[in-house]
Amino acid sequence: MKRLLVVSRCALSLGLVALASIAPAWAEPVFPVDNQASLARSFALPELGAAEVRTPGHPLWRLALDWSNEFVVKQNTNESLTEDGETQRYALYYARGLGDGFELNAELPLLITGGGVLDGIIQNWHDFWGLPNGGRQDAPHDRYLFQYVRDNRTLLKVDQGTVGLGDLQLGAGWQALPALALRAMVKLPTGDAGKLTGGNAGGALWADYDPFKGSARWFGFLSLGASYNARSEVLSAQQRQFVGFAGGGAGFRIFRPFALMAQLYGHTPLYSGSEIGALTRDGLQIAFGGRYDFNARTQLNLGFQEDLSVDTAPDFSIHLDVTLR
Repeated sequence: MKRLLVVSRCALSLGLVALASIAPAWAEPVFPVDNQASLARSFALPELGAAEVRTPGHPLWRLALDWSNEFVVKQNTNESLTEDGETQRYALYYARGLGDGFELNAELPLLITGGGVLDGIIQNWHDFWGLPNGGRQDAPHDRYLFQYVRDNRTLLKVDQGTVGLGDLQLGAGWQALPALALRAMVKLPTGDAGKLTGGNAGGALWADYDPFKGSARWFGFLSLGASYNARSEVLSAQQRQFVGFAGGGAGFRIFRPFALMAQLYGHTPLYSGSEIGALTRDGLQIAFGGRYDFNARTQLNLGFQEDLSVDTAPDFSIHLDVTLR
């Protein structure tokens, strides 16, 4: 019996080593997410973490869903801001290597905005953990309203949901070092500013670095960059055209098919000229969840994102994506 147990343990160990040995040769990003807030769609805030570009003959396809719920109600003597709504963002992403360390990629999002299907779930979650609801309990469920009033002038009011394209993103990457990729992204105005789905041009430059390159169990990234954004119709007089951003994340393969992951994404303020922190505070979001590898070419990511810098991003977001490579 002892001999059988020893043989079984040896077989299990060899199996785990064999599974670990089929880990992809390229660096793995953590979650491909950014700030999903409606008032952040006027800014080129790229998804971070791909520290290795694609190689010729190994394209990547990704279909992602980000389901976000926003709720902010703030008021002072001169201003009032209401952000109450929900967005389902479906995005198709494609990346292809060109050789000589270069890559091209593109992402096309479809946005569905409307009332808060998740309102009741989030309120019950907050109640269960004893967390503040921020006034959710006093607001009507299933409402869609984004409104900003300043000095008795309504500068923004969108109260009808929509279905439509967001801004198309075209990107390129260059493998500067084995663990470092330099990247660029252009955001094209295929969305509609009047419906808060984008609608202005922008561009970003950044670097993705892999501090765990060569590790069989750990993966992750450190990123830093900046973007320039054309004036949008959304609070154009208060929009900051230059925005800095940074991020970092890590994942650990508990066993070959499954990994746990967490990451941070931060950016400088998106707007100015207001005493409401939801507009003028630095943004910081945390995402956490897991990844399951069905095989060497297909993986599933599931994560949850919350705003650490309160009110600067959706109160709660669910991220789900399937990647084929």
